[in-house]
Amino acid sequence: MPLERYLDGGAHILAADDTLIRFAMTNGERVIGIDVPIPVLRQHFGGGDLAPLDLFARNQAVIEAAASQAYDRTPTPNDLLDMGPEDFDTRPAPGQI
Repeated sequence: MPLERYLDGGAHILAADDTLIRFAMTNGERVIGIDVPIPVLRQHFGGGDLAPLDLFARNQAVIEAAASQAYDRTPTPNDLLDMGPEDFDTRPAPGQI
């Protein structure tokens, strides 16, 4: 089931782990929390001169598409999805960006 952008709230850096950005998406029934490591975003998208949340915002559509694909293949019994570099191995098709 594809995930969609959750409009209530926004991406933020976790206070407990300042190397993770957490954002939310929904599967239409539940809100899914998604953690993506900042180093993974920098590795995949570059942007070493951008603040982490600016890097996320600039690439949000691609990150959300990767999260949706990861959600389809990863069990999330606690409604939390941890993304890693393997979730960015393929770029979405043009038009998904």
